[in-house]
Amino acid sequence: MIYGRSKSWVTGWYFPKILEMSDEPDCCGTGCTNCVLDLKPVRQQLPLGTVNVLDRAYKEFTCCSIEQETEEVFRFRFRLLNPPDNDSLLVVPAGCHLLLRAPKTRSDTTNQSPDVRLQAWRERHPASAMGYHQSPAPASRIEKFDKSEADLYLSRPYTPVAFQPEERSFDVLIKMEAGGAMTDYLLTLRVGSKTEWKGVYGEFRWERNQYCNVVAFAQGVAIAPVYSALRAILDDEEDETRLTLWACFRDLSSLLLRRELRSMAAYWNFKYALYISRRSCEENDERFSEKIKYNEPIHGRRMEANDIERLLTGLTGDASSLLVLLCGTEPFTRFVKTVLEKLRIENCFTF
Repeated sequence: MIYGRSKSWVTGWYFPKILEMSDEPDCCGTGCTNCVLDLKPVRQQLPLGTVNVLDRAYKEFTCCSIEQETEEVFRFRFRLLNPPDNDSLLVVPAGCHLLLRAPKTRSDTTNQSPDVRLQAWRERHPASAMGYHQSPAPASRIEKFDKSEADLYLSRPYTPVAFQPEERSFDVLIKMEAGGAMTDYLLTLRVGSKTEWKGVYGEFRWERNQYCNVVAFAQGVAIAPVYSALRAILDDEEDETRLTLWACFRDLSSLLLRRELRSMAAYWNFKYALYISRRSCEENDERFSEKIKYNEPIHGRRMEANDIERLLTGLTGDASSLLVLLCGTEPFTRFVKTVLEKLRIENCFTF
């Protein structure tokens, strides 16, 4: 049975057939105000008479919700603070990311009530209590383009896992790192806080039905860009590409986008599997199974090379009809690429 797929502004997903991306490299992430990489904006095909509010200029977004997904990962929603009067939308192409900029020194916030969930996380991780303006400098530094500008900001890329075009808002999953410079800034946020974002950036391009199969491998919070890409393909009614996602997590409590993936599995051309590398000592097979929802494809073990081989060799068609998407740590991506080299699969895009 083929399930219908309708594009809806309400769900926050709309991806036209053609998304033209610029060819310049991504931003270096140093937060320069006048960046040499901002000369040509991303061009997108939007509904007639509308424009994208994201034009690679920093804009103020207010934090409108904060939810804790796992022990280390929070889900933030940001909405454009002063939307223009024209018919504008917020659109993030599949697999693309935005840049969050934060000042390296913060103003006094002692009279402001912090978010209770973020405050609780800070108390469990004392290393983050120092304040991000005191975080140690990175070992190697990328040279700034504009040397005349004071080094006042730090910036990091984040891929939205959902966006609401007409509300001009988006959701991001962010993993907190004790003592991290951006983490220490994020821990100061609360609902109503003002932040600065710009975009969009990314080199991933997709043409409808370009491949017969797309197989994605992701690790932890790095699931965000591959989820974004697969979700966009799945929401295109005329795209019949078969999609497979294998994602690896530390344990059951660290699973991300669990509800979203179960919903996507209702479509005829999407399937997925989740691999758990750690299980607590008291979790026998019966107790582990009790924590898994009906028909949820969760494996209580690491993903092995022979698992990947069986999956890829079992797909119909030749290697040219297959695209592999990959996102994770350097050891994880190297592990998967070793298998791809063995199978002589060359069509691989690494986020």
